[in-house]
This record gives sequence, structure tokens and C-alpha cells, in this order.
Amino acid sequence: MSVWPQAGADGFQQAALLIDADNFSDAISINVAWEQFKACAGRVSVCRAYGAITRLQALAPVWRTLGARTFPNLSLEKNTTDAALIADAVALHFQQGVRLFAIASGDADFAPLAVRLREWGCEVWCFSMEGIVFQGVEAYYDRVVRFRPTPPPLPLPLPVVPVKPVAPPLVPEETPTMPVFSVAPYAEKSVTPSLESSKPVPKSVPHSDLLLPDEVRRILKFVPALRDAPQMLNHVVPVLRQKAILGKTTKSTTFFIRHALYFKLSPKHQPTQLAYIPPRSTQPVPAKKVLERSAISAPAAEVLSWPVSFRRQATLPLLAELHGLRSVLVQLAVRRVCVADVLLAVPEMVWGQPCALNAVAGRLRESGLLRSSQSALRVLERHPGAFAIELNAKPPAVIYLR
Repeated sequence: MSVWPQAGADGFQQAALLIDADNFSDAISINVAWEQFKACAGRVSVCRAYGAITRLQALAPVWRTLGARTFPNLSLEKNTTDAALIADAVALHFQQGVRLFAIASGDADFAPLAVRLREWGCEVWCFSMEGIVFQGVEAYYDRVVRFRPTPPPLPLPLPVVPVKPVAPPLVPEETPTMPVFSVAPYAEKSVTPSLESSKPVPKSVPHSDLLLPDEVRRILKFVPALRDAPQMLNHVVPVLRQKAILGKTTKSTTFFIRHALYFKLSPKHQPTQLAYIPPRSTQPVPAKKVLERSAISAPAAEVLSWPVSFRRQATLPLLAELHGLRSVLVQLAVRRVCVADVLLAVPEMVWGQPCALNAVAGRLRESGLLRSSQSALRVLERHPGAFAIELNAKPPAVIYLR
């Protein structure tokens, strides 16, 4: 028994392929997805692409091949791709009777749409790139097809040009000369070989790269396009995971917050783009500078502070057995807090400016990383390589070691 809806009088059924070009933008994968969907549906009645104008223009040859209609984002600060796709899907079902949909995107924002379409008797597919689709996607779609990113083309090999051998110059015997070295035949217009010319010439490294940490240099090495213009986050993350720079289970936002001095995510809510920020300093500095305690209390260092709304409170008395259990649970909760969690709760620390300890503690309590009865020292002292604490400063301060 076929799982597909019955075909109409013309032998075909209404089917719509809706492409989120901001999320699913690999040209080869788009063509393969269209062919697979057409093979099962018989005919793709509607093919539409949504996204930023620049992204749609870059894929213009693909849209011409598929006969797809493009719908650019509205000229607003907020990304309107998801809303436009959802509105069209609902209209296609009720106005044109489409009962077979394929959404080319791994964004979890379309999960409610897929659930509602299935409640209305539709069948919904999902095409997504491997590594960016949300977890548990199979529960929301009737069929999920994953694609691997297309690897970049390999550079063409340079043509081999035969070199005409030339005999070395003759040196008169009566003339005192430097020792003659035996070398391979060399090309025309070449100079006499010497010790200096036989040494390999090291590749020049940009002076600005000397300012970068090793991990940042590796990111720019494998994604060199970041130096020229911001890149889509869903294109950068698979490359970093493949090169083992970014762990398979590590969140990309948590990873890049560690390098907020060099990379910027936008927009702040559900970022989709990554931009590289070159260092401003012109003098090379060590990759990791260990600060002494006296560096915070120096007169030139201004301690940043802000109003504290969540202050430390005394804990409630409990029975001895319950008090011991609570202590164990509190210790486990403290161990789960990582450096990225602290920086997300207190982004002012990313720039390396000293922050008041009580203000940092209040922000941690506000974010739920610290209980009202706990001290922030328990969390910060677990990461001595990331935070330096100066209790003798006025007020006591903490600084993030970049």
C-alpha cells in the first residue's frame, strides 16, 4: 500500500518544495533534493526559495534550472525568511489543496509547521545538511533526508614546463675563485648558485596573524573567506567540525564566545552569520598572557560594576541528612558551570576589563548558575587558567584571562 496521497485526474498530485536558502544553500544538494522529491511525487507543482537577496542571487543558476520562484527578505532588521515560508505553506494547503510538502531546512523553527500540516492530513519531508539539523527531527517529519556539504574543488595542478639545461660557466684556472659547488642544471637567466640561494625561503606570515591565538589562526586557515566578508554560520560550522577544531557536541555559539575579540555572531538572537574582527594592535603579544594579582589592583585598571539585584542570602537550616544531600547537589551544580557559561552571563568580562566580584556574582545568580546562598568564588576558582581574582582590590575584582 502506497503511503503517498492519491493522484489527481491528470495522474499527478499537488506537491510543493519550499527552500530556506539561508539554511540550505548547497547548489548540488538542492538539485539532488529536487530530483528525489520529483521522483516520488511525479511532479513538483510549486518550487519556491526564501532568503536574503545576496544568497538568492548567488544561487540564481539553480533557480533557473528548477524554475523556482524567489522571495527575498523584507527590508527589516529582523530576518523574515521563516515567517514568509510558513505563511506560504499554510496558503498553499488551503488555497491550492497541496497535501505533499518538502521543507529544505534544518531549522527547528519549522517543526511546529510540520506538525500542523500533518494534523491537516499532509505529508511533510525535510531536506537538511548534515551537522546543522536539530536533534529529534524524525519525530516531526514523515521523512528526513540529510546531505553532506559539497567539498570545495581541488586546485588544478600547474603545468610542467621542461627546463633547458645550461652548462655551468667556465672559470680560468689561474684566477683564484670561491669553491665551485656541484648543482643540478638550471634554467636560462639564472644566476650562479650560492649557499644563500640554496636555502628554502620561508613563507611570509601576515604580521597581524602573530597577534592571534593558535585556535583562531586555525579557523582562518580552513575558512579563509572570513578575512574578506562575513560567512553563513551553517557553512563554517561543518568545516570546523570536520577539521576537529569544533567538537561534534559543542555548541557553535558557546565555542565562538570564547573568541569574542576576533569573531562576531549576528544577529544576537539565533545567530546565522559569523564575521572576523582583525586585531587592532600592531605589536605582537603572547598567545596567552598570565596576569599577576597586582595587575588588577594597579591604579590604571578601572573596575567595572553595575547595580546588583540578586545578592547573597543566608541558607535555610535543614536536618543533618538533608543538609549533607544539599551540599552534594550544590557541588555537582557548580562543577557543571563552564567558562563559556560565565561569559554568556557576564559578557562585559570578554574584553578583559576587571569587573567587581559582587556584580559578577549577582549576574551569575540572575542567570541561575549560582544559588542565592552560594559564593561566586566556588565557580571562578574552578577555572584558575581563565579567571584571576583579586580580593585585596577595592572593590574585590575578577578578570578574564584572554
